Amino acid sequence: MFIFRKFFKTETPAGFSLGEVLLAGFVLTVGLLSISALMAKSLKNSFENRDSIIAVELAQEGVELVRNVRDNSFIADADGFAKFSGNKHCRIDYNDPINNLNCNSSLGVLSWYSLQYSNGFYEHSGGSGRFSRYLYVDYNGTNTATVRSFVYWGGGASGMFALADVGNNGTFTNCTVAKKCVYTEINLTNWK
Repeated sequence: MFIFRKFFKTETPAGFSLGEVLLAGFVLTVGLLSISALMAKSLKNSFENRDSIIAVELAQEGVELVRNVRDNSFIADADGFAKFSGNKHCRIDYNDPINNLNCNSSLGVLSWYSLQYSNGFYEHSGGSGRFSRYLYVDYNGTNTATVRSFVYWGGGASGMFALADVGNNGTFTNCTVAKKCVYTEINLTNWK
């Protein structure tokens, strides 16, 4: 029996040591934290890209609505630029572009330019929202007008338009995507 035990010795199965378990736990934790950090960064980038795409579309909508004001005025057999004269700092809503080209002689209250999401559209509300749109209409009384539509988003909790970044005269030098600002510009001619 002694010989049998010597050659066919059965040992109890060995498990993992405490150091191996801790090392495996550390590697697993680092891997899961890296994956969750990548997922969070990807989600943040997706939201930022969504906001910048919406902002570009809102800026384009602003200049197209001003173009509609000119065209509708022309169709009504009036001066296409009649609503442009005088004031330069404007806002416009999608639902009534003929009557809702609202302009001030000054920049006015910043919340005046804020856009609220309502019934599937963005419209000016006077409150605070994620996006703000500012239209600068430069009409010199001749046959041309330059229209710049600035959209700013993510301006902190209020979301108000950072007009100081754009400037009082519609300059666009400080309007960059890094500052969460985009703009669109068109030159309109009067058909009359």
